[in-house]
Amino acid sequence: MKLPNRDRAIVPESKVRDSLLSSAHRDGRFKAMFFIRFGFTQDDWIILAEALLQHAREHDVAKDESSPFGMR
Repeated sequence: MKLPNRDRAIVPESKVRDSLLSSAHRDGRFKAMFFIRFGFTQDDWIILAEALLQHAREHDVAKDESSPFGMR
């Protein structure tokens, strides 16, 4: 199954720079360690954002689950 509405997906700069690529973020620092190992940086955050969007367009959903914020 493809991600619903994947053509309207967005990846906000603040989510990438201040969370996914921030080694100082309380929750994001562990994700940052992962992404930084693959060469992604805060300065070039747009490269990670574009890679995430491309992944959403090209690949099937691996798992879905209900959360307090809706389906994820």
